[in-house]
Amino acid sequence: MKQIGRILFALYALLMLWLLFGQRIGQNGGGVNLIPFATAADFLRLLAAGQNVRHAVINLAGNIVMFVPLGLLLPLCSASMRRFGRCMAVCTAGIVCVELMQLLTRLGVCDIDDLILNLIGVAMGYGIWWALFGKRAENKG
Repeated sequence: MKQIGRILFALYALLMLWLLFGQRIGQNGGGVNLIPFATAADFLRLLAAGQNVRHAVINLAGNIVMFVPLGLLLPLCSASMRRFGRCMAVCTAGIVCVELMQLLTRLGVCDIDDLILNLIGVAMGYGIWWALFGKRAENKG
């Protein structure tokens, strides 16, 4: 199971690199938002007004859904990631690095809301891992 998890993680990592950076080459980015929930509130206002609904849903839901596999695959691949706090700390560090790279490369927007929504996705993925494998992993030692 660990080997399958590692293969899936590698494929997931390549997909995420392309989504976060590769597909944005040639586009202008580089904005910064350090105010928690500011961007999310803007998207929620758009949803409430029925404007740019597709864009708002893709941004809000996408930032959560795209990180569910990370929370599921890390504890599947590595016994050291089976503790919720450690998994969340490693994912937080990784997502902060991605946000800083987006800022430095101008291939996206550095946004605290992305970090928050991504971590919600990670926590959901970890919950799925725990529901499927957590008790068995705990009993193994």
